[in-house]
Amino acid sequence: MKLSDYVVGYFADRGIDHFFGYQGTMIAHFVDSIHFNKKVQNHICYNEQGAAFAAVGYAKASGRCALAYATSGPGAANLISGIADAYYDSTPVIFITGQLNTYEYTGIDGIRQNGFQEMDVINTVKGITKYCTKVCSPEDIREAVEKAYYMAIEGRPGPCLIDLPMNIQRESIDPKRLKGFSYEKPEVDVQDASEAAEKILRSLEESNAPVFIIGNGIKKESLQHEKLLEFARKRRIPVVTSMHGRQLMTYSDEINMGHIGGGYGHRYANIIVYKKADLVVSFGCSLCTRQTAMKPELFAKDASIIRMDLDPHELMRKIHQNENSYLCNCNNAIDYIHEKEGKSFSGWLNKCNIIKNKLADFDSSCPERYPNHFIEAISDFVPEDSAICSDVGQHQVWTSQSFKIKGRQRLLFSGGHGAMGFSLPAAIGAHYALGSRSFVIAGDGSFQMNIQELQWVFREKIPVTIIVMNNHALGLIKQQQNDIFENRHTGSSVEGGYTTPDFVAIAEAYGIKAFRVYTPEEIRNILKEKHEGPLFIEVSLDDDSSAVPKTYFGEEMYNQKPYIPVELMEEILKI
Repeated sequence: MKLSDYVVGYFADRGIDHFFGYQGTMIAHFVDSIHFNKKVQNHICYNEQGAAFAAVGYAKASGRCALAYATSGPGAANLISGIADAYYDSTPVIFITGQLNTYEYTGIDGIRQNGFQEMDVINTVKGITKYCTKVCSPEDIREAVEKAYYMAIEGRPGPCLIDLPMNIQRESIDPKRLKGFSYEKPEVDVQDASEAAEKILRSLEESNAPVFIIGNGIKKESLQHEKLLEFARKRRIPVVTSMHGRQLMTYSDEINMGHIGGGYGHRYANIIVYKKADLVVSFGCSLCTRQTAMKPELFAKDASIIRMDLDPHELMRKIHQNENSYLCNCNNAIDYIHEKEGKSFSGWLNKCNIIKNKLADFDSSCPERYPNHFIEAISDFVPEDSAICSDVGQHQVWTSQSFKIKGRQRLLFSGGHGAMGFSLPAAIGAHYALGSRSFVIAGDGSFQMNIQELQWVFREKIPVTIIVMNNHALGLIKQQQNDIFENRHTGSSVEGGYTTPDFVAIAEAYGIKAFRVYTPEEIRNILKEKHEGPLFIEVSLDDDSSAVPKTYFGEEMYNQKPYIPVELMEEILKI
């Protein structure tokens, strides 16, 4: 059989039924093979970065492995931001790139380029993939695809890339005669999860104010988070999340204490963990400085810390020198503790809810939080089976703080990579993963990064609601410039050389129904109506809109601006 037919068929047989990519000379045989495989739907982007983020959105929404492809050279280069996003956020995606014919290589050491659109893809992406290889002999293809799929989903998931020269794609092979992939278990000292579980159970009996932190290491589709939350509800233990883990808890859950964040986390989450807890148990959360602030030794400094992670390198990033770290699968530890009886913390949970309500009321009353009210309004009309894809910027903060998650909703971010342009293509992929209407929340800056994918939305009549929060500025950068550059808004505002287009006119030019709104009530009126196909809404905001509360440079993470009154802070610290 033709080699490219085999590659497409191999991944299709493993349930990867949507391929995202862009045609090109050196990937043409692979794309032609997609055409003949009836198990696969082919989705064409308008920039390869769109294909990469669509595959990432598909995988993040479903938990299943996804696939994106591109031609050689500039096509492969355009995938890189999506590859990095998948790597840092532990997302299983297979990337296939076309490459120069093997017989065109000169064999000259040090030559800059062997032929037109040739690029050393493997060395370019080696640092942001779990596995990458260029297949230079048809005899190696079976091992390559089997290893790529295995590595993408094994352990801590992540992206893998196969670089396929054009002449290799068109070779004839008999897969049964080819060498397959044989896995050798890595030499990593993985502790028994029961050891971590026993430590958690013993520590809970000694604790008066425990808090669970859950992060992206716990996947929603595995349903293990439900076992953990069931245990926490039974024991009355408050739970906070990372921003990336926000989707793991519904807004109305009484044990939900928001998400931590050294900059823009929920004020009440930061205070409860940072100042009130005496035990912090982290399930699959990296506890990087975005979560702990710049001085991690001060994070929950009066609490004992128990951490579990699959990645030994994450555990090398110490929070406390005397913390208890376990290299293990959090899911196995959850299974172990799930049915165990023990001490209840009703009084402590009641205190946490008092703190939460007081601080939520304070923040809701701040005039700077006006944009958050749009997010609250939007969340009232998002179906329970939808994915909400946020881009990067102030709107991401507003979304993480104020979107009221319910049911099976997925709230997806470009987490570690923080890539502007993520939301629209990710929402396309999420729609194909879940089969439901997806939602985009973007800023005027981030949306322009992949605005061309509106044509994809129109062409395939994708049911996606796109909301652009337009404050005519790169808001987070502008806030930073206010703090440390004496209000010099170079490159971030109109006076600094940054401008925005008429988004409604652009959406309409792409054939998409579009509206502009100025108040939360207006967006409610639009969203409560039934809409078929794509919908675009531009939210017009004040140029000086901001994201608060915010931890300012040098402050401890619980003490955020706008500062709460001294008497209220004293009252909360005494609770």
